[in-house]
Amino acid sequence: MMNYRSDSFWYDDEVLSSVSRYEEMLEKHAHYFFDVHEFEDIIDYYLDSENIADAAVAASYAARIYPLSSSIQLRMAEILIDKSQPVKALSLLNKLEHLESGEYGIYLLRGAALNMIGKPREAQRQFEKAISMADENKAEVLYNIGMSFERINQHNIALKYFMKVHALEPENYFVFYDLAYCYERLDDLDKSIEYYQKYLDEDPFSEYVWYNLGIVYNKKDDNEKALEAYDFAISINPEYSSAYFNKANTLSSLENFAKAIEVYQDFLSIERDNAAAYCYMGECYERLEDYEAAKTNYIKSLSLDNQFADAWFGLGVMKSQDGYHEEAVRDILRALNLDKDNSEYLFALASAYANMQQYKKSVAIFKKLVQLITCDIYMWDCFAQVYAKQNAFVEARKIILDALHFNPDSALLHYRLAAYFLLNDEQRKGMEVLENTLKTYPEESDCFFDVFEPGDNDGEIIDLIHHYQQPS
Repeated sequence: MMNYRSDSFWYDDEVLSSVSRYEEMLEKHAHYFFDVHEFEDIIDYYLDSENIADAAVAASYAARIYPLSSSIQLRMAEILIDKSQPVKALSLLNKLEHLESGEYGIYLLRGAALNMIGKPREAQRQFEKAISMADENKAEVLYNIGMSFERINQHNIALKYFMKVHALEPENYFVFYDLAYCYERLDDLDKSIEYYQKYLDEDPFSEYVWYNLGIVYNKKDDNEKALEAYDFAISINPEYSSAYFNKANTLSSLENFAKAIEVYQDFLSIERDNAAAYCYMGECYERLEDYEAAKTNYIKSLSLDNQFADAWFGLGVMKSQDGYHEEAVRDILRALNLDKDNSEYLFALASAYANMQQYKKSVAIFKKLVQLITCDIYMWDCFAQVYAKQNAFVEARKIILDALHFNPDSALLHYRLAAYFLLNDEQRKGMEVLENTLKTYPEESDCFFDVFEPGDNDGEIIDLIHHYQQPS
């Protein structure tokens, strides 16, 4: 059966000798004698090592020699489950039940197979049978049941079984990992951290637990502690590429782009042909305004994976920035073909069409976007500016009013509203909105001048703004 103690991966000399003799037999195409117990050890060795292919070969070989061995058949059923063939496993287990009805492993594996085909209630009935028959192996049975529910993303149920394991064997710290993982998946991040730290109290040199702890800290937006966790993982295993990758992503989110690039390069020294790393490094160069390096990395990313949507998007943004709007549109459309509903890509495409003065296309995309994302003030503002570029200030004003319905406390939107009234020669209403906005947001009047360039006849507007910006 599936093991839950890490020491289950330590094998005595007798088991290792059996495995060695078995592998020698296969290599020499010979025929050596193994009794049933030796075959059980060989199959379990491969299962514990997650080498399902070799476990299947060994089980098939053993079954030909010992066709009536229920223990070999039981392992065959486990292998079928591990190979995602639950229906075949159920058929085999039904036959086994008639031969060995007192074997709890039959019911444990049947429950796992039923879970896989979407019958968790029936699975739980089988699991309860297994628990009632397990006696001295109860903790292991409970653990395997928890794992079965974890695999079908029923983490709340899995958690209950792992807690029962912990209650039976409080000194067994290996289950802390599974408790922490379930709490993470259930978004109880503080509990997840608590159990990962309990695990580390017992085994502080587990790079995998430090790595998972880093992920949880990322989810809590505690990026400094996440970096510490990834650094511990890397110090334990300097070849732990995933820890470098997540560390680089975390540094990027902290806007430490230069350091992030260094760590992406460390990652690429281990995994040389990773399209994502080149793409994200390109984003860092873009934020550092090293646009040539950004383009180079986006192109490198696409040379490794021309289906990497973010790289097409990044390259399109770079081309738009260089004024090559038609090429930019082509690249952004490539990104959208790979990720059709990505709002960031759609926003960039709408902006590119606006830069090309293809306003109808731009408006159509913005209309879709603001229905999906109502709280993005910048998006609403860009939408309104598409109309403003055409001197359609009434339409621009309508967009701003719609935006204010969802974002009533936005200084930018209020100043934009005042500007569009004034640009449409609606002086009284514009001055009224401007004064009310200045009373509430006097320090943010630059939002007004972004779209309203005062002329010689706008002295009243300038005086009003200066009045509210005077120190009290």
